[in-house]
Amino acid sequence: MRKITERVIWVFISLLLAVPLCAQGEFWGELKAGPYGVGFRATYQADTARWYDADYPSPGKPQVKKPRPILVALWYPAPPGQGKAMLHRDYFRVLTLDSGAPEFAPRLRKFTHDQAALYMLGKEFDDLSADERGRYDGLLATPVVAVLNAPAAEGRFPVVIYHPGLGGTYEDNAVACEFLASHGYVVVSSAYQPADSSGLSINGDLETSFADLAFLLRYAVTLPFVDADKVAAIGHSYGAQAVLGWRAQPGSPLDAVVFLDSALEYAGFDAPQFTRLKAAVVRNPRSSTPIVLFADRSRHPKFETFEPYLKFAPRYEAGTPALEHNSFVSQGAVVKDDEVRRRYEAVCDLALKFLDAYVRGDAEALKALHAANLRYRAPAPAPPTGAQLARLYRTETPANAQSLMKASDSEAVIGAASILFDGDEKKQAVDLLKSAARLLPRSAAVAEALADALQQTGDLPAARTTYEKALSLLPGDDTLTEIEKGQLRQSIEAALKK
Repeated sequence: MRKITERVIWVFISLLLAVPLCAQGEFWGELKAGPYGVGFRATYQADTARWYDADYPSPGKPQVKKPRPILVALWYPAPPGQGKAMLHRDYFRVLTLDSGAPEFAPRLRKFTHDQAALYMLGKEFDDLSADERGRYDGLLATPVVAVLNAPAAEGRFPVVIYHPGLGGTYEDNAVACEFLASHGYVVVSSAYQPADSSGLSINGDLETSFADLAFLLRYAVTLPFVDADKVAAIGHSYGAQAVLGWRAQPGSPLDAVVFLDSALEYAGFDAPQFTRLKAAVVRNPRSSTPIVLFADRSRHPKFETFEPYLKFAPRYEAGTPALEHNSFVSQGAVVKDDEVRRRYEAVCDLALKFLDAYVRGDAEALKALHAANLRYRAPAPAPPTGAQLARLYRTETPANAQSLMKASDSEAVIGAASILFDGDEKKQAVDLLKSAARLLPRSAAVAEALADALQQTGDLPAARTTYEKALSLLPGDDTLTEIEKGQLRQSIEAALKK
């Protein structure tokens, strides 16, 4: 009897060592919950605009199209006390509860389960020893805060789209997702699997990420408890790069971005691995969407690399005490010592203050944010777009119009002139471009646009002179890339031959 009792005691002790010591919400540490409970649900939607996992066509038979399956994982505010909290392993189990993706879901469940072992224990699941598997089982048996399929709280709440990094999984930052939901945010995540169905690990394809992010937002705003006018995004690692690029898309819906240790801040924007991201970001250098940048200050982040691309946005630079890359998400942080966990929790708390300040417009949150140990970069006044400049040029006095053009770049000026020209306001368009040519005397693009306008209004001698001037300005115009210079040269030379 004594041996049996001792064996039971040792089993109990082993379980205590394997399972975290606190009860529900243990992974939260010292984070303070908001006024809401947390609901969670997962479903699959079909993106019929994109193929996925198509069968190899049999001879003489047409290829069968299959839509891309999109996992939609939702954390949302719920009334408190709505049921029994999930265990962490339920974040894997729910992936096969919805029958919407019968081929994809089992693969995703296994991948997510195995990948979480790599984040939490630093080893592939198949390489775990028996003791390590016991520890992993204990971690997965930990209660979380979310309640599966709980009813949503009354009201409409801002939506936050989350994007994990390369090799990350939809729930790798579940603590932050639950925490934000308890404070009144709907958080949406997904698998972001590659377009090529042969693998499930996020592979850094920006176009796939942009399409998935847009799909998730379109779905989220159909939910009755989502406020479609308040939208933010959070990304970790490559996911941070993806949401930065999404922020720069024309017509971006984002009101705020949280940027978690992207790797970009250590290598700099000019590093070759970021060429495609840089091309995406420069599409909209006027974006004024606020952003907070988190990075490990012990690795000497080069926050200044963002200045040319974020100068019109309120920007916060948060250099954290030493944090490993994967400790910026909960799967990497909750298994570390208390000091690392407190640092992760501080990131969550600052992210909440930032979102409250800029998504909800909470003045107290903004005050608290500025009182925190962050470097704040005030935005430069954003220049008008071409459409805005055209409207202002019609209504403002000549002196005010000149002042507005000084704050504009060549692209906006040329765009405004094009709008005026298309609106049969040709004289105003020529006058605008003549003023711009005086204000931007080194711009080959403005000179070429003025020459085009002069040619189309019949002033051919002035047009030729201006084309020749544009050609002479090309070598020294540092606002143009070499490709753009080549294209402009071809256009000018073709015009001179006419």
